Amino acid sequence: MTKHASHKVRSGLEVIQIVLEQAAPRPDRSDDQRLKNEYAIRFADLMATAIADDLRGRLIGIEASTKRRARASRGPKQLDVNFSTPELGLALGISLKSVHTRDKGSSARYTHNMKRNEEELRVEAMGYHKRQPYAVMVAILILPFDSCDDGTSGPSSFGSWVRHLRPYAGRRTPAEDGDRFERIFIGLYEPDGSELQFFDVEIDPPKRGRPAVFEPGALNSGRCLSYPELLDAICREHAGRTRSSFRWAEGEEDPLTPDEFGD
Repeated sequence: MTKHASHKVRSGLEVIQIVLEQAAPRPDRSDDQRLKNEYAIRFADLMATAIADDLRGRLIGIEASTKRRARASRGPKQLDVNFSTPELGLALGISLKSVHTRDKGSSARYTHNMKRNEEELRVEAMGYHKRQPYAVMVAILILPFDSCDDGTSGPSSFGSWVRHLRPYAGRRTPAEDGDRFERIFIGLYEPDGSELQFFDVEIDPPKRGRPAVFEPGALNSGRCLSYPELLDAICREHAGRTRSSFRWAEGEEDPLTPDEFGD
């Protein structure tokens, strides 16, 4: 089995600071929707490139950004990040969505376009899974951290997004519904670039307020993941679909280690 050279993964702070700087100018709530859409596209392209760059050491041949294409049931479509091989076709696809400003309406929340984003994700997952049912599809919705703080009597925008997206996560086998993703995460960031964390929507979120964030040595299973932990989780999902362990003749199984994910 060929070993690949170790690849240093950047911290979440490094990544979010680069993305925010290069995606600027950042729109505010009162700006025209066109400016908000353009910012979301720039942000997604930069984040996709960062994720792909940091996965390349493990997933050889990974491609990133809206310039890349992967085969879906109705021909090639764009994926933010895709990892394809001649043997597997699309092995891993990552789709990014984001909401960066509060709604202009009286609610002033981050839940506008919730139904549209969900429907786009489901159509995307179905298109790829229908053609390539063994592909691992991962969705990442990115929100500012203050989306956790706008709940009053009901759930926060963050909590609402977790509740809304959870039914479309957790596709465990290729035989399950194609419009579901294997994993869905919500990325939470501070607009000043001081924090970037990721929350698994299959974990129960706080109804209002912020989830526990990653801290070195923390053992709380309900906390957010750091950026390197997010990449670990994606690699493990990919490895689990193709090969999750090695069985010896005596019946003992050894889990594959992270440095074997890209072999």
